[in-house]
Amino acid sequence: IPGAMKIFFFIFAALILLAQIFQARTAIHRALICKRMEGHCEAECLTFEVKIGGCRAELTPYCCKKRKKD
Repeated sequence: IPGAMKIFFFIFAALILLAQIFQARTAIHRALICKRMEGHCEAECLTFEVKIGGCRAELTPYCCKKRKKD
């Protein structure tokens, strides 16, 4: 039974690593979407910018874009 426990913990650790990798991929994907919308990822949008989405990264959660002048 000790061999089965080692395999179980190895598989469990591998699943945790895979979950971390996929989270990083989605953050990169959201940043690319923000760039396509002509925005940029920031921690806070400035007063002359509008929040157009989320980047979902820890340090830069907002996708900001300059407001259009009417």
